[in-house]
Amino acid sequence: MKKVLGFFKKPPLWFLLIIAVIAAVAVVGGTLFMTQESLASYMVWGYVLLAVMAVTVSYCIYGVIKRFPDWKGQVLKWSEGRPFWNRLVTEYGFRTILFSIGSFAIGLAFAVYNGTVAILSSSIWFGALASYYILLIVLRGIILIYHASRRKAVKAGQTEQVTLRKDTRIYGICGLVLLLLPIALSFAILQMVRANDSFVHKGITIYAYAIYAFYKIIVSIYNFVKTRRSSEMTVRAAKNINLADAMVSILALQTAMFREFDTAGDFVNIARMNAVTGAIVCALTAAIGIFMIIIAAKKTKRMAKRC
Repeated sequence: MKKVLGFFKKPPLWFLLIIAVIAAVAVVGGTLFMTQESLASYMVWGYVLLAVMAVTVSYCIYGVIKRFPDWKGQVLKWSEGRPFWNRLVTEYGFRTILFSIGSFAIGLAFAVYNGTVAILSSSIWFGALASYYILLIVLRGIILIYHASRRKAVKAGQTEQVTLRKDTRIYGICGLVLLLLPIALSFAILQMVRANDSFVHKGITIYAYAIYAFYKIIVSIYNFVKTRRSSEMTVRAAKNINLADAMVSILALQTAMFREFDTAGDFVNIARMNAVTGAIVCALTAAIGIFMIIIAAKKTKRMAKRC
């Protein structure tokens, strides 16, 4: 009995993978039973499968947390003698910048897609979304380009004080550009309210997007808090940008859910709620930008006094 309990208290990776597959099957099956009219008489099985999903997902999270220290030790041991992978595992700033490259590429793809649709269909909605993604590209591009030149300068003998001063300047510039994000977003929100345009995730995809959106906002808030006192200003800037992006994902989820599940056609109240949520997101995004500008100004002033 103790061996069985010990197995479930600290599950091996292969067992967690099986549980994860069961969770995925439960999500798909539960969603089908809950959303397909032809399966309406079997809806009770939808609730059963969603309950299975809740249990299996919770257990997977528990198992990952329980085994994480062991896995981390194994990964650290494996990365020894492999410079790139060792930096990826041990250096938080390096990981942040590397993952920013992936976010930059995804943003570029969205910008091209929305911009192309906007031009072909003369759509203000897609044009506003393209502008939003272009600004995200600019923000992440500033950090990535700066980091490429920063590394060369440090290798060439640039002092730590000069590097910190430049890091702070980039942080402030990102704050200024971030203030433009609510302007681009406000055009999209205006189209939501006036023309009933919105983000669209049909059928099962909306549940997958909901999980992604909540994961994104939780991780972004955690990283925002974690890096708020970090001396690496560009890492802080990257995490602040991710938080602003995650807040828009929550707005996108809300509008998509209203479009998918509204059966009463209550466009007035939906438009009002989208406007309120959009205004909150714009205000918080602007607040992050102002916060970054103030922090950069204070830090620059302190460094000037020391010289």
